[in-house]
Amino acid sequence: GGKSPDLSAVNAYTSLSNGGYLNTNDPQSSIIYQWMTGKKGTPMPVSGINKDYNALVLAWIKQGAQNN
Repeated sequence: GGKSPDLSAVNAYTSLSNGGYLNTNDPQSSIIYQWMTGKKGTPMPVSGINKDYNALVLAWIKQGAQNN
């Protein structure tokens, strides 16, 4: 991947959805989820995996990753 996503509050959703970071057909293969769980390099946040937050994000992706 060449360019990092712009995750400012104004552009975060658009960057994630248009940048290919979300896969609502196979949520666990979403790049953002892979990073969060450490399956794609260093987990994000680098301070360690947060299972509760990861579960919340996975549920959001499974529900269609709406801009909410």
